[in-house]
Amino acid sequence: MRNAEPPATLRARLHAVLAPVQSAARAGEISAAWLRAERSDFVRFNRGRVRQCGTVERFVLELRLIAQGRQARRSLVLGGDAASDAAGVARGFEFLRAMLAQSPPDPFLSIDEAASGSVAVHAARLADADEVTDTVCEAAAGADLVGFYAGGPVACAFVSSLGHLHWHESHDWTLDYAVYAQPGDGGGGESAVSRDKAVKATLGGNDWDGARVRASIAQAVDRASVLLRPSRRLQPGRYRAYLAPRAVADLLGMLGWGGFSARAHASGQSPLARLASGEAALYPRVNLLEDLRGAGVPQFQTDGFLRPARLQLVREGAYAGTLVSPRSAREFGLPGNGACDAESPEALSLSAGDLDEQQALRRLGTGIAVSNLWYLNFSDRHACRITGLTRFATTWVQDGEIAGPVDVMRFDDSLYRVLGEELEALTNRAHRFPNTDTYDGRTFGAATAPGALLRGLSLTL
Repeated sequence: MRNAEPPATLRARLHAVLAPVQSAARAGEISAAWLRAERSDFVRFNRGRVRQCGTVERFVLELRLIAQGRQARRSLVLGGDAASDAAGVARGFEFLRAMLAQSPPDPFLSIDEAASGSVAVHAARLADADEVTDTVCEAAAGADLVGFYAGGPVACAFVSSLGHLHWHESHDWTLDYAVYAQPGDGGGGESAVSRDKAVKATLGGNDWDGARVRASIAQAVDRASVLLRPSRRLQPGRYRAYLAPRAVADLLGMLGWGGFSARAHASGQSPLARLASGEAALYPRVNLLEDLRGAGVPQFQTDGFLRPARLQLVREGAYAGTLVSPRSAREFGLPGNGACDAESPEALSLSAGDLDEQQALRRLGTGIAVSNLWYLNFSDRHACRITGLTRFATTWVQDGEIAGPVDVMRFDDSLYRVLGEELEALTNRAHRFPNTDTYDGRTFGAATAPGALLRGLSLTL
C-alpha cells in the first residue's frame, strides 16, 4: 500500500487567523467567528474508470458582531496568507459595525458567555489519488461502477472575544458508489437492465483501507449479477420485508426533519409529536442516540455552547430527549443542550438487536429484501408516514434464498409501524454510514443502523 503520510493539519495553517477575531471587539461589543475549512481530494468514477479528479482548498470565516442586543454577520473567504486574512477580518468587522447600527434587536440572541476551549485533531494516513484510483479501478475490473471519492482534512472552529477557542479537525475519506448490472451480450451498448438495476454502497473512515474497499466492490459486483435474473413485478399490498442497514439509516434520516427539534415540537410540526406525548410508542428494543463522539462530530456549536457527547433520544421505544438550540432555549424557556440551529441529528445511532445478520434472509423466509430507500418524503407528517422508492437492489426472497430482483416500487408507511408494531427484530450488527454531502463543503456526521426484519411493509405502486 502506498498510503501517504498525514498532511499538515489545517490548524497549523489557520490558527493565526483566529487571533484578530478575539481582539476585534470594542467596548460594549462581542466579536466572534465560526470557521469552516477543508483540503479535499476528489475523484469521480464512471464505468469503472476515472472521469475527473482534483483538489480543493476552502476556508470560510463567518464573522459575527454583537452589541446592545443586536447582531450582524458576514462571511469571509480566506486565502491562506496570514497578513492578508487578518486585514480582511479587520475590514469585515468595520462593515459589521455599520450594519449593526441599522439592525433590529434580536430577542432570541444567544451566545455562551462562559469562556471555554477545546482542541481535537484526528489525523490519519490517507491514500494519495493514485492509490485511490488504482484500488477502485482494479477492483471494478470492467464493471460499470459509478462513484465519488472525497478525502482529506476537514475542520471547524469557534472563537470569540469572550475567550472561546474551540477547534475540531478530522482527516477522513468517503467513497459513495453504485455497481450497475450489465447484460453479458458483449455489445457494450446501453440497456434498460444496466440503467435501472444497481447495487449501491457507502464506505468511509479515517485511515485508508484498500482491502476493505476491494472487498466491498467485489461483493457489489457479485450482488449486481443477481439483478440480471428475471425481474418480478409485485402488486400493491403489505409484504414481509427485510430492510438492510442502509435502508434503515435512510428512514432514520427523515427524523431529522423536526422529529427531535424543540422548535418543531413547540410549534406542533414534529412528526414524532405522538411519540413525545406518549400517545404512540415504538418497538421496545428501539434505542436511539445522538452519538457525537462515536461519529467524530464536534462537541461545540456556532454559538460557543458545548454539546453532550451522547444524548438519548428514544429509550426502549419511548421518547427520551429533544434537541434544544440556544435560540429555542430562550424562545420557549427550555434548558438547552447545545443543538445546532436546525435542531437536526448529526450522528443518529440506532442500537443493534439480537438477530444474526447472516441469518436475516433465512429468518425472513419469503418476502422482499430492500437495500436502499430513495426520494423519501412525508406523506402524512402527523402520522410520521413516509413515502419513497426502493430503486437500488431490492430482491424477492423465496424460502430464505434470493430468487431475483423486484421492479422499483413505491412504499408508503408510518415509522410508528415500521419501528413499532411491524418490527420483528433488529440485526446484531449496526453499520455506520458517513455523511457524504459536499454541496457546501464536506461535513461531519454519520448515521449508524442495524438491519430490520418487518412483519409487513406497505407497497403502493
